[in-house]
Amino acid sequence: MQEKPVRWNLINRMMDNPIISKELKGRMRGRQGFILLTAYLSLISLVIASVYLYSTDSGKMSSIGPDALQEIGKRIFSTVVMLEFLLIVFIGPALTSGAISSERERGTFDLLRASLLSSRALVLGKLGAAVAYLLLLILAALPLQSLAFFLGGVGLTEMAISLVMLAASTLLFCTLGIYFSGIAKRTVVSTVMSYASLILPVIFVVFMFYMLTEGIIDPSSESIEYQRALIIIVWTLLSSNPFTAAFLTEMMLVEEQNFFVFYPPDFSLALFSPWILYTVFSVTMTLLMIWLIVFYINRYER
Repeated sequence: MQEKPVRWNLINRMMDNPIISKELKGRMRGRQGFILLTAYLSLISLVIASVYLYSTDSGKMSSIGPDALQEIGKRIFSTVVMLEFLLIVFIGPALTSGAISSERERGTFDLLRASLLSSRALVLGKLGAAVAYLLLLILAALPLQSLAFFLGGVGLTEMAISLVMLAASTLLFCTLGIYFSGIAKRTVVSTVMSYASLILPVIFVVFMFYMLTEGIIDPSSESIEYQRALIIIVWTLLSSNPFTAAFLTEMMLVEEQNFFVFYPPDFSLALFSPWILYTVFSVTMTLLMIWLIVFYINRYER
């Protein structure tokens, strides 16, 4: 008997999880899933049309040259990717912040714990269903995102990097909602904690940028070793935020630098590209939060 490829074995193994099967079937059979998908694609289409019409200055198409079209393509691509990041930040925790806490509120969590499902299978099942739906949204928007290819200025490298960062963001923000859903007893509390944890890093990045621009932190008067350490710390912190990581990666691509390494001017220093650091950070935090919530359920929910 011929064995199935590894990818099909992985898919079958995931679908053998009854939580994933139940959640996906329930979401796709109802109206909510299709309404969200329609609204998501409609919003992206509206943004693309608005950016294109604004960039072409109300229809003066005859005066637009190839360079201007490439610039419009880059602008559309960057705007759509940033919008997808923003939507994932809000949709991801919304899908998972009530995954476990809602089971407690309905009184069905004890039934799940009494079943043959392990804590890890329960968490991965809830997480897998949400991640699969968000990946569907990302793939559904891919034809709209690739419209920038017709205008030029965007290559396959930019498309691949954006997909990797969007997939990493999907894992991170869905896991964030699962984590707080497992800790909090109420869905409202879980939702508030999830979105509050998203706001704090943004405030921190803005505060750090303010301190650097206002001269509160002045590294020019310090030693070279101190300046290098500060560059590494600031670069790593900025790369842990999806928006700043995407913005810095776009700047590197525009300046035709290496896709994997950035060399700061006046410093003999090599830094990993922000999209690499962000992907590693997202995967690491995802695995850590999954381990913590499984440990919590096994230890405190017996």
